[in-house]
Amino acid sequence: MNELHLTSLRARKARLAVKVSLTGGKGTLVVALLMIAVSILLIRTAGDQHWGYALMALGLLAAIWYLWVRRDLENLPPSATPKSLDDILEPKFLASFKQSDTQLSPQRAWQLAAAQWQTRFLCNRLMLAPDIIAQSLSTVLADMTQVWQQAQQLQAVSGSPELNAGTVATTLLITSEPVKALLTQMKLKPEDVMEVYGWLKRLERYMKQPKPYFGGIGRDWATGYTPYLERFGQNISNTIELGGGHFHTLAHNDVLDTIIYNLGQGNGGVALVGETGVGKTSLVYALAERLLEGRDKSLQHYQIVSLSASVIISSAKDKLESLLLTLLSEAIRAGNMIVFLDEAHLFFGEGTGALNVAQVLQPILQKHQLKIIATFTPNEFQGLRTANNAVTTSFTAVTINEPSPEVTLNILEDTALTFELQNKNTISYQALREAYRLSGEYMQEDAYPGKAISLLQQAAAYAEQGIITDRSISLAIEKTRGIKVGTAGAIEVDTLLNLEERIHSRMINQSQAVNAVSAALRRTRAGVATTKRPVGGFLFLGPTGVGKTELARSLAATYFGDEKQMIRLDMSEYQQASDVERLLSDGSDASKSLIMSIREQPFSVVLLDEIEKSHPNILNLLLQMLDEGKLTDKNGRPALFNSAIIIATSNAGSADITERIAAGQNLDNFERPLVDKLISQGLFKPELINRFDEIVLFRPLNQQELGQVATLMIKEVNTTLATQNIAVQLTDRALALIVQKGYDPQFGARSMRRVVQKMVEDTMATRILRGEAKPGQIVTLDINDLGAA
Repeated sequence: MNELHLTSLRARKARLAVKVSLTGGKGTLVVALLMIAVSILLIRTAGDQHWGYALMALGLLAAIWYLWVRRDLENLPPSATPKSLDDILEPKFLASFKQSDTQLSPQRAWQLAAAQWQTRFLCNRLMLAPDIIAQSLSTVLADMTQVWQQAQQLQAVSGSPELNAGTVATTLLITSEPVKALLTQMKLKPEDVMEVYGWLKRLERYMKQPKPYFGGIGRDWATGYTPYLERFGQNISNTIELGGGHFHTLAHNDVLDTIIYNLGQGNGGVALVGETGVGKTSLVYALAERLLEGRDKSLQHYQIVSLSASVIISSAKDKLESLLLTLLSEAIRAGNMIVFLDEAHLFFGEGTGALNVAQVLQPILQKHQLKIIATFTPNEFQGLRTANNAVTTSFTAVTINEPSPEVTLNILEDTALTFELQNKNTISYQALREAYRLSGEYMQEDAYPGKAISLLQQAAAYAEQGIITDRSISLAIEKTRGIKVGTAGAIEVDTLLNLEERIHSRMINQSQAVNAVSAALRRTRAGVATTKRPVGGFLFLGPTGVGKTELARSLAATYFGDEKQMIRLDMSEYQQASDVERLLSDGSDASKSLIMSIREQPFSVVLLDEIEKSHPNILNLLLQMLDEGKLTDKNGRPALFNSAIIIATSNAGSADITERIAAGQNLDNFERPLVDKLISQGLFKPELINRFDEIVLFRPLNQQELGQVATLMIKEVNTTLATQNIAVQLTDRALALIVQKGYDPQFGARSMRRVVQKMVEDTMATRILRGEAKPGQIVTLDINDLGAA
């Protein structure tokens, strides 16, 4: 169906309806009513009634005109048996067509669609410039045939009875090859256009829904007198009613049915158990709206009131139990109150600002005197079960899981519309997509959709010209978490391309290791490397004191911006099988585990020192970490390592490396023989070795390199002394003595720092205190000036 009849009755009515709306249809009704009122007054009071009847006739004609406009012109449903496009086009879109548009090109169709709000919605969300899209579209009339056909197919799939501008615009975006090429340049796919089209269709359905009716006075009278609940609680049902409904995509319809069933059966308490951010509180708001609609007869006229532990504590002072009993008694007497305890662990003596009301609530729950909904995280519910099993058995536990990625994105889209009203910003689809991705990577401690919504809120502060973009999301993560997530900028590109040089400004030699980790970072920041595995996984082998740990520290400082961006574990402390649990602790036992650390600081160097000393079960965890980029805590929640660099160090094979260097040989081509020997000795499994991106051999430092290490350490001393405007320098003989004293064949340069401290720092401290080193002075130290080491 490709024909368009712009002279049809429906097309003419559509154009007339637009003209009438511009002149003000409601004004006609006001004039009609005034004319009728005046005519009645004239008929009753005036001697000559002709003018009164004439005026009434005019008023009735105006009223008839108004009713025709409202009932016919402004209500033009599509034809049940359409024969041409004008039978199914949305009236306002149809009215925008001119007589010459009987045949039109894709470019002209876009220009007409772009004037409608649906197309503006698509363009604003996808960050598209309508004029640029128009320039990319065909001007050939025959090309429109396929567009009309695919638009009608899309209309049928969406379930819409009318073909509107949004559907036509979407079709043009996904069928035009030049436009698709333009979208590709913007890192958009046809699937993204279709996702935003689905968002538009949901919005259209919301707009067409009548305002819900929530029961009126009859429901309100059923509540009873509850002054204390009104004072100390929040009536969620009233909040929903005043807001005209709870605007969001419901992620847990099946769970909602379960809650209603348990409450309706007289089971007094329902515990919603799920991770922070999974949507437990939103589910209670959705329940309140459903109860207001009166669809569930077992809970008809019930309302939900929320109690806050902090509010009760701050108000009750020394009469806490008395106030709580009063609140619960009011709810019981009302007979139609459901009490909602958000963050319910605070009501059972768990956490800061908590109160313990278990003795008060337990008999109420057991006797089913009051319907109570409580929310817990899995850890909180398990902790309550351990401390007071009798209370938890009074609740029916309902597990709330994260919604699917598709539903989470829908929730983000719907929530974005509410945020736009609040913040007066436009939120792009790219921002929502990035909020989902980055919150998953860098906010692992919380669950979807809450963490993505939270990130979206934070991004409002970084809106660009009133638009929240994907860059706004990246900036929100970078500013709040201190990590780099955006595309490499000009300054960072320079850092990446010259990373080896910058690292060597902090550490000496070991070029192979420095080159390997630098290349890994460049791959990741350029978007070349896989996002599932860690940025890089390296095994550093070599003697003590040759720079293995220093390279990890230098990498954190040079690229990640701070040495604190490093998670360091001494694996000699994890030699027992039971130590696996310490690594995977979720924090419920108050310990700081590897999983907790990476969730708080996902963009880090993870340094596993002396890995060969750990238990074999822990080496199996390392295998999973390198292969899948994640570990799972004891509650089944994953922690992601795909933004971290994993460095494992080992002294295994040190003797072989030292012996080879002492014999005047280099380490080229020595990696494979050494690794094979370590595998044959049972120190490492082949499958673990194969998971590392590179095995890097560190050789002992020679005398010249040790002198450079000492020079770097003196530079650190001068950085400290700079606050007093004092500097120190060493003669060649003094530097040689420090190198001699600081080198230990067994421990490399590890004792160098102790020697510098005793021979240089102690000497300078004494001179400063004696007044021999003054601001603006450069102190030169020779052999005789150095302290004893």
